[in-house]
Amino acid sequence: MMEDLKKLYTEIDERGYQALMDHAEEVDPYLTATDDDRRGLSLILHLPAHVSRNINFALQPLKKTGLELYCYPDADMHITVMDIIGAHHDFQLTPDQLARYQQVVAETVANTAPIDWHLAGLMLSPAAVMVKGYYSPSMVTLRNNLRDHLAQAGLPVHERYATQSGHVTVARFKQPLSDPQAIVDLVDADSSLAFGDFTSTRADLVIHDWYNHRVQLIGSFAFAE
Repeated sequence: MMEDLKKLYTEIDERGYQALMDHAEEVDPYLTATDDDRRGLSLILHLPAHVSRNINFALQPLKKTGLELYCYPDADMHITVMDIIGAHHDFQLTPDQLARYQQVVAETVANTAPIDWHLAGLMLSPAAVMVKGYYSPSMVTLRNNLRDHLAQAGLPVHERYATQSGHVTVARFKQPLSDPQAIVDLVDADSSLAFGDFTSTRADLVIHDWYNHRVQLIGSFAFAE
């Protein structure tokens, strides 16, 4: 699994490097908009304080490169287990639908072992700076069981894609980059930097915006003991 993730992250990083070198980075227009009403339903994991603090420290040189980056506040950093319904305009669920999602997610999490994490290294995608996350097998179990159990309950899953990644998005591009080489060099310098190890013992079902800044907690569920 570790090797599969290393291969995935190398592929993502290579695409990001090429995009920045071609001045083809993906600028997020919603970061400067005042009317972003996109919302979605996701199961997420939070980072412990020591890990988000280490990440924030590593981001300081990036923040000094200019105003083109949006860097996530510590409290907004997270790992997405699954975008059950990806954030979009006109998001709406009835109370009954939400309760059914909550029940299935709670039962699935409760029957899954806690997830061990090793976070190390920055990488680029065409749209963002990310931290590479390496996880124990229970993350795969949780994702697969969620898809199966939600389908069995007749609850739609609108993932953009069935992700294998365990990354943390820590910065996005809100304007075209005036010096993409500087971003590339800073990310490359920290491509193996260790941010910390931890175990996720709870998962949160939330309705949130694209950046996990505006968040409505639906339920917080403990993993199996």
